[in-house]
Amino acid sequence: MKRKITLTGLIKLALILVICAFSVFPILWCLSTPLKPENQIYSMPPRWIPETITLSHYGQILKDSNMLHYFKNTVILATGTTLITMVVSVLAAYGFSRYKFTGSKCLIWTILFARVMPRVAVIIPYYIILKELKMINTYRGLILVYLTICLPVAVWMLKGYFDNLPIEVEEAAVVDGCSPFRVLIEIVIPMCKPILATVAMNAFVLSWNEFLFALTMTDGKAMRPIAVGLAFFIDEMGVHWGPLMAASILMSVPAVIFFSLAQNQMVKGLSAGAVKG
Repeated sequence: MKRKITLTGLIKLALILVICAFSVFPILWCLSTPLKPENQIYSMPPRWIPETITLSHYGQILKDSNMLHYFKNTVILATGTTLITMVVSVLAAYGFSRYKFTGSKCLIWTILFARVMPRVAVIIPYYIILKELKMINTYRGLILVYLTICLPVAVWMLKGYFDNLPIEVEEAAVVDGCSPFRVLIEIVIPMCKPILATVAMNAFVLSWNEFLFALTMTDGKAMRPIAVGLAFFIDEMGVHWGPLMAASILMSVPAVIFFSLAQNQMVKGLSAGAVKG
């Protein structure tokens, strides 16, 4: 049966195409720029497709020891933050969901409030605390600050998911002799693969792209992540668009790969739940 094409449908389609074009334009420009020789990057009118393709900008980034060091720092920070976020948020969310204690509602809202606070408002207190703990310019200090970004969202997402899980399954496991910890590990977590993948993906991307805290809590090149390193392609000579775009693309690759893997796990988890239940 053929659908009739209406004016409203055409307007909606046109709006969708405009929004998609607006969203895709920066990505296409970012992909095109590092493939151009230096003289074509600044040509007017701008060229979408380079006349001569060059990989010199990518070579410049891959040969830059500072950028490779920034990349290593970013991998360590993002991986460490993601792993700690997963462990702490699962335990915290399960506790808030299954155990009611005095002040639990106030505490869970306080956790959310910590995420809502503007980063600029808390950056000085965080810096003073880390300085007193001698954690400025260290992996531990940066991961600790990154957790304040990732944990509140993770705890709230997991708590909402745990609240909707049937508690009868857990009660049956307790009757069979399972301890609360075994119930969490062997019963609850296997049922939560979709939300766990989402939480891991969110924590990884947030920590991978973090700029403000990383810029403030690092001193020099030793601990600088790649998000901060990109800012140094802008200097008194202007913006070095070729290497900047090349570094941006290389920086995005691990996050895209992680997103793809997490997305696959989400689909598998949802499909398994549909088959079993």
